[in-house]
Amino acid sequence: MFLMQQDYLMLATLDENEEVIDGGKKGAIDDLQQGELEAFIQNLNLAKYTKASLIEEDEPAEKENSSKKEVKIPKIIKKNTAESQRTSVNKVKNKNRPEPHSDENGSTTPKVKKDKQNIFEFFERQTLLLRPGGKWYDLEYSNEYSLKPQPQDVVSKYKTLAQKLYQHEINLFKSKTNSQKGASSTWMKAIVSSGTLGDRMAAMILLIQDDAVHTLQFVETLVNLVKKKGSKQQCLMALDTFKELLITDLLPDNRKLRIFSQRPFDKLEQLSSGNKDSRDRRLILWYFEHQLKHLVAEFVQVLETLSHDTLVTTKTRALTVAHELLCNKPEEEKALLVQVVNKLGDPQNRIATKASHLLETLLCKHPNMKGVVSGEVERLLFRSNI
Repeated sequence: MFLMQQDYLMLATLDENEEVIDGGKKGAIDDLQQGELEAFIQNLNLAKYTKASLIEEDEPAEKENSSKKEVKIPKIIKKNTAESQRTSVNKVKNKNRPEPHSDENGSTTPKVKKDKQNIFEFFERQTLLLRPGGKWYDLEYSNEYSLKPQPQDVVSKYKTLAQKLYQHEINLFKSKTNSQKGASSTWMKAIVSSGTLGDRMAAMILLIQDDAVHTLQFVETLVNLVKKKGSKQQCLMALDTFKELLITDLLPDNRKLRIFSQRPFDKLEQLSSGNKDSRDRRLILWYFEHQLKHLVAEFVQVLETLSHDTLVTTKTRALTVAHELLCNKPEEEKALLVQVVNKLGDPQNRIATKASHLLETLLCKHPNMKGVVSGEVERLLFRSNI
């Protein structure tokens, strides 16, 4: 067995003549005198440190048959038990309180059920909810409807709110338009307010085509021009203008206009995901369509009046407009069909022949309407006064 170099050096330094006693060299440490160690410990004064660090411990539990003795509980344990009892009492008290939830800023607020009165509260905004441009019926909100009847009280509350929102939207649009500067906007304002009849109608058509939702007042103006008694030329000009506007821009191709109560108000908060802007956009658009439907119905009643005019030209023009609307749009198709069929019994043969030709053209374009047209003609033939 080979020794390492360090072990060899250690062994080489040992002196065999020196005597080792109790693990040390003789004479290195003198023997202690009696009582010297005890006096040294007392001088250190360790007693005061031991008393401060001691914590009273629980006495061991005695046997079950022995009588119960008082148990000393440390102050720290007593404090912890008092705090636990206090927290348990607080938990019991807070059971009936609403649980707090944190908002986006991290602050905790108690959960309170949303008051239904706040749903119908009106808030004014500084920006438009619906952007100008495009066809109004291309917006996704316009196709939402419900076949289930809605509660009348809910519909009336939403309708009141929608009326306020729509009026505020119109006011914002007017203020924004009036503040615009430019040659085109200034010219348009001047033409609409103080231009010739033809220029006014052309300007109103441009405004309605650009943004129908915010220019419903011009639609109403055109209907009033058709109703206005006086110049037949003005009436017929407004009639043709409004007819083209209905076909090209105002009426959808594949459905009729819906009234306000046909909307899914029971699912409105769910559809808008709780977003008030999304909900209010729907209400504004639905209210606009409701108002537009009433204006179109009013226009059809005006056509009925014009179809009984004394002038053949006016009657022929009214019949032609009713036929064109019936061929192109489904809105008010029943009332328009009745007007065209009734002209088969007109006292003037020219008007009756025109009505027969128009019905034949209608069936060529829409062959599925043969049964409806036949039923309406049969109803006319078996009328009591004919």
